[in-house]
Amino acid sequence: MLNKKLYFMITAVLLYGCTTAETATPKLQHALLTKPQSELIAQGIARLMRTDNIAIADDVFMQRSLLVVDNVTKLDEFGNPIMGKQLNMPDRYELLIKNDLCFVRHLDSKATEPLPDVKCKVNYN
Repeated sequence: MLNKKLYFMITAVLLYGCTTAETATPKLQHALLTKPQSELIAQGIARLMRTDNIAIADDVFMQRSLLVVDNVTKLDEFGNPIMGKQLNMPDRYELLIKNDLCFVRHLDSKATEPLPDVKCKVNYN
């Protein structure tokens, strides 16, 4: 009797695992833009940075899923760079896709911003 109960429980667990694997939520995948959309990307990154406007190149996320943004160099009162004042590492962002919806994510904080008007595709490279 105990063996039948144990057999039933193991079978139920295995069947449950098979059904949940079929309905698993798709993961975010690296993506590339299908056409240049730098203004929409800049708006998404600005929301992540909590700033008004930023400027990025027109070909951002066209070749690579990663964007590296160098931090601004600190200047003295005469506008000259202050040596040794580069305190932070560059910020890195990646373009991702899930179910035809694009996202931009800050790599260090993992903060993610949806980009509903952006058209992108999976980056298989």
